[in-house]
Amino acid sequence: MRVALRLVLNVLAWAVSIPVLNVCMTALERHRILPVSGFVAAVVALVLLLWAVAIYWRCVPSAPSIVARVAYLLIFVAAMVLVGLGALWAAFWTSVSTFGL
Repeated sequence: MRVALRLVLNVLAWAVSIPVLNVCMTALERHRILPVSGFVAAVVALVLLLWAVAIYWRCVPSAPSIVARVAYLLIFVAAMVLVGLGALWAAFWTSVSTFGL
């Protein structure tokens, strides 16, 4: 599998997991199984952040110079922020359509 395809598929899986996690956590909270407190939300955010670091570590190709590596990092972070914002938007509307306001 080519590096670019592997990167895109991993980022897509990361983005799709955000609405899925949101719906699952909301369902657990609404059924009073697991209250989504600050600690639970922080753990979920940490797992997503560690997953993003793993995607960068495994899928972004190495560069011969430090300047190129920093450029890859900045582009990756900017792309992940934009994808993450889109995933949060999708998570909000998925949660609203599933559970209502």
